[in-house]
Amino acid sequence: MKDSPVSIDSPQPAPALAAPAALRGALVLRALPLIVVGLVITFTADHSTTFGFVMLGVLGLSSAAVLVLGGLRLPARDALRGLHLGLGALAAVVGALSLALSSFGLGFLLLLVGAYAAFGGIGELVWGIRRRAAHPIARDAIVVGGATALLAVVTALIGDPVSAVGFLGAYAIIAGVFLVIAGLSAGGAAADTAVGTDPARTHGTSDEKEHSPS
Repeated sequence: MKDSPVSIDSPQPAPALAAPAALRGALVLRALPLIVVGLVITFTADHSTTFGFVMLGVLGLSSAAVLVLGGLRLPARDALRGLHLGLGALAAVVGALSLALSSFGLGFLLLLVGAYAAFGGIGELVWGIRRRAAHPIARDAIVVGGATALLAVVTALIGDPVSAVGFLGAYAIIAGVFLVIAGLSAGGAAADTAVGTDPARTHGTSDEKEHSPS
């Protein structure tokens, strides 16, 4: 009998990942609103509830814009695209509610910050854990998701506007700086992941070793 044209252990194509430049662009774009809002909060003495609503609204809407813009530049099969589009939708809703309902008081501000941090943080954390061996940004997503979820915990423990706005600003700066660093190092991480998860390359290397003269 003739050999079957398709072997049982034929290598499967690796998942499509964005080019390093696209990954860098997506992460750095996402960092910009965080750093700007964090710096504005840090250098503003007025940490009132109204100011908190404005800063959360600006952060939400600007983050939504850059997340969607960066996400749409990624390949359709790249899992990071779905994460960024989902986070962008959440940020847009929170930002719009924050600006439209800024007269609802401190309790509603804490609710918005807590919901934004909890849903976004846990979602990104789970995304990173599930893809920690298959995506170059997974470990960074675990760190950012964990920090965002921690903001939700902190928000649940405070009850004054100064602390609420202050912690939002601190989180924004820390997360923004980390995303910039992650973006700048995304090229090497993407290359390592592509080599480590490409079955065809691994299969070919093993065949070369088997047929190489001793």
